[in-house]
Amino acid sequence: MRSHRLASAAALAFTIVLALAACEGTPSNRADTAEVADAADALPDAQPDLPDAAVETDAAEPELPPSPPDYPLDDTLRVNHIQALGTHNSYHIQPEDPVPSWEYTHAPLDVQLDELGVRQVELDIHYEAPGEFSVYHLPLFDDRSTCADLGSCLTLVRDWSDAHPGHHLLWVLIEPKDELDAEKLGTHFAEVDAALKAVWPPERVLTPDDVRGDRASIREALTLDGWPTLGAVRDKVMFVMLDEGEHRAAYLETFPDLVGAMIFMRGGRGEPWGAVLELSDARTQGEAIASALAENYLVRSSAGGPDDTPEDVSARAAAALAAGATFISTDFPGGGVDEPRRFTIPGGQPSRCNPVTAPAACTAADIEALGGP
Repeated sequence: MRSHRLASAAALAFTIVLALAACEGTPSNRADTAEVADAADALPDAQPDLPDAAVETDAAEPELPPSPPDYPLDDTLRVNHIQALGTHNSYHIQPEDPVPSWEYTHAPLDVQLDELGVRQVELDIHYEAPGEFSVYHLPLFDDRSTCADLGSCLTLVRDWSDAHPGHHLLWVLIEPKDELDAEKLGTHFAEVDAALKAVWPPERVLTPDDVRGDRASIREALTLDGWPTLGAVRDKVMFVMLDEGEHRAAYLETFPDLVGAMIFMRGGRGEPWGAVLELSDARTQGEAIASALAENYLVRSSAGGPDDTPEDVSARAAAALAAGATFISTDFPGGGVDEPRRFTIPGGQPSRCNPVTAPAACTAADIEALGGP
């Protein structure tokens, strides 16, 4: 329609110019041939360039995420057959005047997942307002973060998950951190669950109810049935609370036996809801890790931190790997070749088969085959 209007206007204007040129009058009022040509050149083209019809009508194909890899052992391998890399205080940015244990800075969460092979992250949360929770370590002294609030942190993880179909189960560890806060978290755990659901709907989450199934308790289900298969939980996340005191008690009061809950609890060995244990130093807790794995607990351990020597980190990491800890946390998943405390999962893609719990047929590519760091 616009091209027809331009053509009509151009033709009318050109006709007027020619008519004026033909009119009798004094030379000063008569357009000569050159002036007519100049006027014609100044007019819009009667037939402006248009894009090809195919370009005009065909919408560009939307970019789709890659197809997930084929995992032939997905109905055989289970969640506890994984050994994965985690980070401690995964949001952390070193403060200006740090104490030694705060001397580390993490890449943004999606970079950790995409480039560093991290599959377990940890977030410290503080209550701010109804349904709003900030993420940082301690107020005033150590309060810098790569993602400011729980929603934005979880969105980074979810968006990475959406773009990488076929990843194995991710773990998000949530630590209530309100020791120095005026408003405590104890009465707000239903809001925490709602904040999780706002980003990660329950169908994308491995929940306590999923593990319990038709059994009387989570512990009974893990003892008799084991963890879900990898195929059942690909592209999902599992939440774990890092607390064994008043916050855990308050959450269990809100969600008795974790019925309807989004978050598993740390600790509680022998309790009906017990599923995840933290045994931080495998050098001295190797036997405890072995017995926990035999009872189908997931175990978190540590490869050491910024106030450990490189030698201590190396020994601690080696012990955690050999003991079969499910996810092993570090403050240095990257750091480059000049960081002697750098830790990754050897032979992982980026995770690997758990050397204690996985069957002999398992390979790292059966756990995840998106490509390691």
